[in-house]
Amino acid sequence: MRTDLPASRAGAPAYGPGLSPPYDDEAWHTAFAALAEATDGAVAVNRGWDLAFERERLDEAAARRRTHLSVRVHGDEVLVGPLWVSGTDAGCAGCAEVRDRTILEHPLVGDLTHATAAPSPSAPLLPELLRATLEHLAQRPLGPGELYAVSPRGLRRHRIARSFHCPVCGPTEAELDGTAVPLPLALRARPASSGDPTRSAHSRLVERGLLRDRLVDDRYGPVRAILRESHTPFAMSMAVVPDAPAMGHGRAQTFAETEPVAVLEAYERLGGFPYDIPVLTGRAYTEIADHAVDPATLGRYTAEQLAHPTSRVTPSDEHTPMDWVWGHDLADGRALLVPADHAFYQYEYAFRRDRRAAREVGPTERKHYFYESSSGCAVGAGLEEAALHSLFELAERDAFLTSWYRAAPLPYIPESSITDPTSRGMIELIRARGFDVHLLVATQDIALPVVWVLAVNRLNPFPATFSSAGSGADPQSAIRGALREVAQLVTNPVDWTREQVEAMVEDPWLVQELEDHVRFSSLPETAARATAALGGTRVTLDEAFPDWPRRLAEASGGDVRGAVEFVRSLFADAGLDRIVLVDQTSREHADAGISVARAVVPGILPMCFGHAQQRLAGLPRLEAALRGTGQEHRAIPYDPHPFP
Repeated sequence: MRTDLPASRAGAPAYGPGLSPPYDDEAWHTAFAALAEATDGAVAVNRGWDLAFERERLDEAAARRRTHLSVRVHGDEVLVGPLWVSGTDAGCAGCAEVRDRTILEHPLVGDLTHATAAPSPSAPLLPELLRATLEHLAQRPLGPGELYAVSPRGLRRHRIARSFHCPVCGPTEAELDGTAVPLPLALRARPASSGDPTRSAHSRLVERGLLRDRLVDDRYGPVRAILRESHTPFAMSMAVVPDAPAMGHGRAQTFAETEPVAVLEAYERLGGFPYDIPVLTGRAYTEIADHAVDPATLGRYTAEQLAHPTSRVTPSDEHTPMDWVWGHDLADGRALLVPADHAFYQYEYAFRRDRRAAREVGPTERKHYFYESSSGCAVGAGLEEAALHSLFELAERDAFLTSWYRAAPLPYIPESSITDPTSRGMIELIRARGFDVHLLVATQDIALPVVWVLAVNRLNPFPATFSSAGSGADPQSAIRGALREVAQLVTNPVDWTREQVEAMVEDPWLVQELEDHVRFSSLPETAARATAALGGTRVTLDEAFPDWPRRLAEASGGDVRGAVEFVRSLFADAGLDRIVLVDQTSREHADAGISVARAVVPGILPMCFGHAQQRLAGLPRLEAALRGTGQEHRAIPYDPHPFP
């Protein structure tokens, strides 16, 4: 590349190695000069994509604390922008290139050292169209992170969100080094909403249109599209985020309400991999025991499980080198290390930084010491809010699993206690599909509202049962959420046959994926296992969960941080006195005003999918809960749970 590029100055663009002034003819020269003159900052123009040139121009602008405008000329369009502004969350040209390739699923998405196309002659009208764009710039100047795409097809304005994959402005290797011990964590006071003690009063995350306007763009994303589901018996939207491992789903009464929920769930899933979060690599627990969570306290696999062909876990002990990330003890704020593939459920040793790396990965490279799910990952308008909802979800899964493994009757809530019209509508819908609905009180030793919704087919032997669970400060809301999930299960067409899954009854090791758990519970032979939870005492909703949500609102003092402290005390009362909060918030989350967290709680029952992946050995609370039941002396792994 050229090393004698002129430093750009106001009114004089810097030209890249693929584009020397004047470019082709006077029309281009005039357009570029006018563009630079109209821009209060440095302008860099190049033909096509050149990573080294873009990095050099941005570094120079950053050193001089100037705004920077990248202009890239392609055969059929000119990209004017993004406008990079120091100290803001503005995406740069590298971010735009990453996002464009990601949406297209281009093979070179993980390698920006190469352009995606060879330079080609430009369309004749492009210089004139570029000059016409100056009129738009005069009327509507580009804001930080914005660009104009100029082509014979028209003029489009885009907002480029920063990408943690960007090789131009992304994190440096030094920033990704997890060697340094973080400062202690002090949770911030956050006044709670008057209508919901678990949400911040000033949060705008579910405000209509806010996340759509900021994040949805069919060319640059990060959210490529929001789709509407037409087959569910309620409003449901899906947010498509190419970098996330799955779409985000939102369910509510109206599509307007579902959109922000879908985006937030997609961003929660995006937090499952530590793209720009420091990682400490290759340390055995014995080397760092003074400031680390003991992996043995997080549940263990049996020797039979580890030896089984369906196991996805690499055996380990306290001497095994593994990767770690930092969390903080909620009791005193002290920094503690947590196994990386426990804290981030999408963590993959073969791809410590970029799962999109363009190479094949052999079985010997894949390694998991913990095979995790997204259970306990939660989003919020701040870390405190995300932490609170993480704890509620962990309590829900723990209570559901404990209830399932005990296989004992649970108290049930009669439908007459349910006054919420949406919940009553869901119950009628489920009934109309031929299922009886049972609202079971699943709360165990963590004194938070948890309900298990069990639907039992009264008309046909197959599918036999469907289950879901819900938790939250408001029991009515928890029931509503669980009912929505069951309503979707009973109305969706069953895309498997009884014959396809019958073998799981004799060989539960065939239960390997999340979907297999639902299919297992659909078999008539497993119905009695699910209905073992029926036959308990009748309790009203108020008797089941007395004084909720007012209990949390009063105990929290009207502050989300206070709610976290109260819920932490309920965990401690159940013998779970250590909670380590892992902040999964990347800069993509932070730029969108979203926080993501996962609480790591030694001793709690983990929600795992796959018979070989149940991590239930070495959990004293579970052993205590099974005493006196018919399950006490059964060997791990237990019967596959029906959680969807």
